[in-house]
Amino acid sequence: MHLDRIEGTPDPAVAWGSDVAAQMLRRLGIPYVSLNPGASYRGLHDSLVNHLGNQMPGIILCLHEDHAVAIAHGYAKATGEPMACVLHSNVGLLHGMMSLFNAWCDRVPMLVLGATGPVDSTKRRPWIDWIHTSKDQGGLIRDFIKWDDQPTSAEALVESMCRANILTRSAPTAPVYICLDAGLQETRLEKEPEWPDLARYVPPASPRPARAAVEQAKALLEGARRPLMMVGRGRRTSEAWAARVKLAERLGACVMSDLKTPAAFPTDHPAHVVQPFNQVPNPARELICSADLILALDWVDLAGCLRASSSAGRVTAKIIATSLDQHLHNGAHMDHQGLPPVDVRIAAEADEVVADLLETLGTGKKAPWHDPIVPKRKDDGSAVTLPRVASALRKAVTQPDKVSFASLCRGWPTDIWPLRDPLAYLGKDGGGGIGSGPGISVGVALALHTRGRQTVAVLGDGDFAMGANALWSAVRHRIPILFLINNNRSYYNDELHQETVARRRGRETANRWVGQRLSDPDVNFAKLAEAQGAVGIGPVRTAAEIVPAIEKGVEALNSGSVAVVDFHITPGEERHAQAALGVRKTDQ
Repeated sequence: MHLDRIEGTPDPAVAWGSDVAAQMLRRLGIPYVSLNPGASYRGLHDSLVNHLGNQMPGIILCLHEDHAVAIAHGYAKATGEPMACVLHSNVGLLHGMMSLFNAWCDRVPMLVLGATGPVDSTKRRPWIDWIHTSKDQGGLIRDFIKWDDQPTSAEALVESMCRANILTRSAPTAPVYICLDAGLQETRLEKEPEWPDLARYVPPASPRPARAAVEQAKALLEGARRPLMMVGRGRRTSEAWAARVKLAERLGACVMSDLKTPAAFPTDHPAHVVQPFNQVPNPARELICSADLILALDWVDLAGCLRASSSAGRVTAKIIATSLDQHLHNGAHMDHQGLPPVDVRIAAEADEVVADLLETLGTGKKAPWHDPIVPKRKDDGSAVTLPRVASALRKAVTQPDKVSFASLCRGWPTDIWPLRDPLAYLGKDGGGGIGSGPGISVGVALALHTRGRQTVAVLGDGDFAMGANALWSAVRHRIPILFLINNNRSYYNDELHQETVARRRGRETANRWVGQRLSDPDVNFAKLAEAQGAVGIGPVRTAAEIVPAIEKGVEALNSGSVAVVDFHITPGEERHAQAALGVRKTDQ
């Protein structure tokens, strides 16, 4: 890991408005701040460098604001703690908005600093300061952040940052935004503000579940013969992980997990009977229909899963659902998903509910009521497939269980590579915003590089192509990471959508590729990597090339480098079209 070293020694005096913001970042324990430079916060930039010495927080330089937010997003996914990022005026905020939406949908903590002005129009430079000043800059993103503020004094800035820290760390977590007036940043202070005792400004403890609701849940669980645990969002601690396992064993429950959220249950445990998924596959639908009780632990889109499962039969189970997510629902965007029918609704974090259920249910252990569903695979001859890539990677790394997947494609074979701890897999991007994968992955690697973990990201070609210059930040700051590109040379998900529409309209399905294929020429991802100082490998087109390519990539990772391996995979080999798309009412 590398941070730029400054010339000379830092100026310890808190003499300018922006020094207050920098001091508060340090006092709040923010380790890094990702940014793309901008004149609207030149005061803060100077404070980070010449007042704090580019230490605590250290600057992670990015080539695009979207990546600055994505890196902070990935850091939060891995740690559960906020990192800071800075977005320049209105234009930088507009650049970073998609990644902010992803972070909002993924419910991660993040401290976002912005800038505008000077608010005092007499202090603005001609033209540029005017177009980079907005009346209500926070209004651009208010629908998908938890809170925002634009303080007008050094004292107000201290309080604002204390409040932001409390709010972003309080469940349910989400990004917060503070817009700094350029004039305030560059105002010389008459006196240093009074610094608060931060021990008195900490987030509250997570609320405990209502006792009556826990007793209701207990009664239903004790009467269930075929309980199903749908494990969604949860803390990434070994204690919370072990508690979920203990609850499943106590109930004799079957378990399913979702690729949209980080690993929350060991996928090779006998209770985890179906591979993690993004869209509900047929085996999971049948399991949902067979269950007589469902315990949904902060599951993303419970209503959608229940509706999709109706194609396999009637869902008759009693349902217990636990979440605090409703406290963020505002009606501006539909990230709240459908409204599921629930028999016992518990307003608490899932892991708090698990702890209380274990306490009230007592001891015991039962076998799950369904055997594991083993995926069937056909012989693919000499093709490059995800199972072959997974097998080669598992043999090449020294400690497979110390690998953290920052991202995985649909169809990743967890029977070949089981997810056995809370950092084994960090989930998807939250909001489906393409191009965020590389930046999020770099953020994960930044968080984990000192924790004895190796970070690997398995990304699609469309996602990687759109966000590839996030690699530069990893190379620049010596953050080791290995990217494996699942390259089908197409925006293939959209090909399937176009096929669905054409078929329904009685039109030519063979034209689904037009305006979708990423070929003629193929994007050379190895060259894109090399252009930014990373190791580029591939394209890998046959099964015989997989092992040497993986070994070269792992060698680079072991040496502390950034590496990209480009695998040419047959479009659609990792999933069936219907499973990928689901069915809209208009598709029927």
